Amino acid sequence: MLKFATALPLGIYLTSGSLPRLPINITLFRLLPLAIFCSFLFKFIITGFIIQIMKWLYTIWMWLVLGLSTIFWGTLYLLFFPIDRGGFFYYQCSRFWAKGIVKMSGVRVDVTGLEKIPMEPSVFMANHQSYFDVLCLIAYLPRPVRFVAKHILKYIPILGQWMWLTGHIIIERENPKQAFSALDKAAEKIRKGTSVLVFPEGTRSPDHKLGDFKKGGFVLALKAGVPIVPVSITGTQSMMPKGKYSFTRSKGVRIKIGEPIPTQDFSLEKKQELMQKVKTAMIAGFDPDSEEAKANQN
Repeated sequence: MLKFATALPLGIYLTSGSLPRLPINITLFRLLPLAIFCSFLFKFIITGFIIQIMKWLYTIWMWLVLGLSTIFWGTLYLLFFPIDRGGFFYYQCSRFWAKGIVKMSGVRVDVTGLEKIPMEPSVFMANHQSYFDVLCLIAYLPRPVRFVAKHILKYIPILGQWMWLTGHIIIERENPKQAFSALDKAAEKIRKGTSVLVFPEGTRSPDHKLGDFKKGGFVLALKAGVPIVPVSITGTQSMMPKGKYSFTRSKGVRIKIGEPIPTQDFSLEKKQELMQKVKTAMIAGFDPDSEEAKANQN
């Protein structure tokens, strides 16, 4: 039985039958904050544990979706590859593949500025924070594109074979001769009507901030004599960021297509000016309230 002493300070003691009275040397005013603290601590631990479990489950779900979708659409495309001279089946299969994964991720994607894309072949340039960028661009750009990618990607099973079969441009930065040869071939593809997508940073940014641009994509655009279309992406950082293989569901992705930048007024000697102009346009396209905009204010 619980009783309260009438003497000050207010104490608590327990009695039970013939057992002796056992005073507890703690006041209610000391006990109450401790109880509140323990309650919040317990809630914090349980909530954090549940959140972590949900992240693990979401990551497992995304890898299952990514793996099964790649196997299905990759196999289907192989059936049509021998007759796909114009790239129609490549475009349809890759777009269904990417859009299906984006839809099943539960992430909302908003795209603006599609009307600015020129009818002529172009070099699209986008900031890069996550592999999810690739999926979003394949899914929502209204025309087929070929990627300029670093050579290490060709060693990834399935992805490497798919890139080789579908004519993507592999650049070996450590091998200047190969790099220039690849850019010449890519420029010829563009002149024949193929648009190209470049991530000018050359790698994923770990902190929302645009990194230094590599010159390869700009040399390509200048050699082909086609406009550069700046693309600004926000909200993909949590979806398999650099150095991690986990997915945290994004609150929403926004893709903004900027005004095309003509390259006729620039020579190879002035490529630094062109690089700065594209970078400025890319930063201007970030959603003002996004982490990307805040990270690139200076």
